[in-house]
Parts: sequence; structure tokens; C-alpha cells
Amino acid sequence: MERNWADLLPELLGSCSQGLCPNDLSAFRAVCRSWRSAAVEESSDVPWLMLADKKGKRCREFFCLQCQRVHKKFMPEVKARRCFSSRGWVLTIGRDWELHMLKNPMSRGSHIINLPNLNKFPDIEVENLRRYYHSYGAFINKFVISDSPTTSPDFRVMVTYYYDARLGLWKPGDEEWTKVDHPSSFNFDVIFYRGCFYALNANGHILRCDVNGPTPSKAQVVFEMPRDLLGLEQMYLVQSTTGSLLVVSRRGQYRPRGTFRFHVFEIDLVAQSWRGIKTLKNSSLFLGWNSSFSLEVDEKHHIKPNCIYFTDDFIDNSRVTKDGGGKDMGIYHLQDGTIEPHFQGKSYSHYSPPLWIEPNF
Repeated sequence: MERNWADLLPELLGSCSQGLCPNDLSAFRAVCRSWRSAAVEESSDVPWLMLADKKGKRCREFFCLQCQRVHKKFMPEVKARRCFSSRGWVLTIGRDWELHMLKNPMSRGSHIINLPNLNKFPDIEVENLRRYYHSYGAFINKFVISDSPTTSPDFRVMVTYYYDARLGLWKPGDEEWTKVDHPSSFNFDVIFYRGCFYALNANGHILRCDVNGPTPSKAQVVFEMPRDLLGLEQMYLVQSTTGSLLVVSRRGQYRPRGTFRFHVFEIDLVAQSWRGIKTLKNSSLFLGWNSSFSLEVDEKHHIKPNCIYFTDDFIDNSRVTKDGGGKDMGIYHLQDGTIEPHFQGKSYSHYSPPLWIEPNF
């Protein structure tokens, strides 16, 4: 007797749909009406690795940590464009100087937000912009949003831009970017933390910009980290899964063999103190061209705890090496300092190397 798969019990179908990655869940829903109605709500607790841009391709490949497979998604909006990510949203920058924000590519549906072009940044002459942008292949170094635009219409966007990583701010309705006044120093990273934007500069200073306060376009120093602890390469700000503020120092990007060590520090802004962190316990960090984030993990995630998942975000190396950026990636184990790959394939680009997409719909 032939079996009608559409007549399977909804409870069984719902159980089968649990634990599927977004791509497989989408295929599950497409089987028939009964499967679609019985499937669990679309969600994901696992980041995807957005692989490097392939010249001439209108599809982008994503590596899913959960199912350990590469999935293709039709995304003509990111073709030949530099990409960054924050809270699951992707910022694209093209040689036409246009900037767009795209809704999480792991979710169904599309949502595109247009931002002011690169020539709408203050204090930048167009001729200097043209020379710098075409030389380095990018004008923006970091991109962060305060909230998801689909749930919060009052979201804000902050970026670091130009060769000295200035801070730029934008909100819906603005026709130009606003320059944020701050102490003169290169800003390594920016995050949105407890209602404010925080930046970490090359002097080890943590700056706070309260966009809802009386001076929304000014960032002030709220903490000074001993600079000799941080090294001279890349640094990150991350909110831990318990809500504390972390500073992460990365070593080895300037070396031919790449990253070899990370140091993690917990910052107490109230007590004006810091301490070294030897373990992340049951959580892991995700660093790179994305706005840094942390996740609490368990066996179903297929993500290793007490690790740092990192991608290649050394732009100078991406420009000058033969194949481009994308080689210096892996999983750093805090317990013993060992490094293993998280993606076994090759994914290189001079212009748009791999980056993490946060699981935030």
C-alpha cells in the first residue's frame, strides 16, 4: 500500500523539523501544505559563515556550522560588493559608492535599506575618497547597528571609516552621515552595549557614545586599558553571554603563518577594573568582519565551547597577497591555545573575504 507522506501526524512532522538548519527547514516547509503548517517556527541559534565573493557570481555561498554543509543563496545585491555584518544584517559597499543594508540572508523574505553614499561622510573630499577607496578597496572598517530594523524603527548605525577609523553615525531619515567627535586615535572595534555605542581605540581607551543623551555625536573615554597588555595588532569588544564587557586581543596577523594567540579581558566600567579571563565556560566568541558577538553553546549547536571562532579581517594582507584574504581563519581553544579549522575548504578574496552572520532574525 502506497504511503501518503502528507498524512503523517503533525506531532511527528514537528518533531522531525526540530534541529534543522534554516536552509533545510525551508526545504521541509516547501514539501506540502501539511508539512509547512506542522514545521517549527523559523529560527536559528547557529551562525553561518558567509564565504568569499566569487567574481561574476550572483549567488553567495554560506557554510552552516550546524549541518557542516555549504548552501547557496541567490543574492545579486552582494555581487562584487564588500560586505560586513551586524545583528544578522549585512552592509554592502560597491565601487559605485552606494551603501545598502540587507536583512539576514538566512531568513525568508528580503528587506533592503538604502544608506547615504560614501560621499555623504563629513570632512572627506571627494578626490581623497576616490583615491583612498580604489587603493584600499574599502572605505569602511566596521559596521554596527543598535537594533534590528524590522523590530525597532529607531535603530542607529555606527561605522568606523577612512584610513584613521573615524566614527560615523546614521539614523533613519538622515541624508548624510554624522561625524562623532572623539579622542584622536584609530578605532579598532565598535559594539552596541547597554543602550550605548562603545568603541575601543589604539591607545586602549574605551569610548562611550550615548545616542539618546544630550550629546549624541560625541564619544567620551570611560575606561583606560593598560596598552602593553593588548599588543599592536587587532582588538575587539564583545558582550559576553552573561552581559559583561570583554576586550579581546589578537596576535599574529602580521606574521606569515597568521594568528597564533588570543587574550581575553573582562571590563568593569563601574569599578574601573579589569581581569584576565582564562575560560569562557559554556560559550564561544565570533570575531572578524562582523560586529563581535558571543553565544552560549551545547551539543545540538555543533559549536565547541570555550573557543574563539575567527575569520581573516586583516585588510592590508587581503590587498597584497596573491589569493586575497580568507586564509587566517579557525577555532582557537582557550584551554590549551590550539587552533583548528572551522571550514575545510578554500574561500579567498581581495575584496570581500568570509565573515560571520549572527543568528538574529
